[in-house]
Amino acid sequence: MRQVTSGAGLDEAAMARALAQLAALVKARGLNSSATRAEIARAALSRRGHFSVEELATDLRARGAKDAHTATVYRVLPLLVDAGLLQLTLVSGKSARYERAFEREHHDHLVCTGCGKIVEFEAEAVEALQREIAARFGFLLTDHVHELRGVCADCRPGARRRRAR
Repeated sequence: MRQVTSGAGLDEAAMARALAQLAALVKARGLNSSATRAEIARAALSRRGHFSVEELATDLRARGAKDAHTATVYRVLPLLVDAGLLQLTLVSGKSARYERAFEREHHDHLVCTGCGKIVEFEAEAVEALQREIAARFGFLLTDHVHELRGVCADCRPGARRRRAR
């Protein structure tokens, strides 16, 4: 098992591939291309870690994106998920969170219910067990989101005493 890091955002070539993938989905669905949609995609793919719709909308406003209202961001994000650019994750909390999926290795999450800390990890033993369970019940896995919730060391009772030592 190993911890996974969010890593840097996409370089220009990867961003171009991601936007081309989005454009292909938009065309396949008979939608018109949109500069606002592309701007939202760029902003989302540039973020590190997990983010909410509201956080992304705030980023867009800071970038001067006048047409990227929060309602517009809400409408565009499912399309970015369908295009394979983002992954909806951490839905067990107060609000949905998103993270970049495009050209990023698969990972699972540990989430602290106290402070919201997120640890990304990859464990082949967990992946193998999931495949075994799916096969046992006649499923072919196409995707999954694995989230383990608990309380991190800093939030557990006595954490201040442990840190002070």
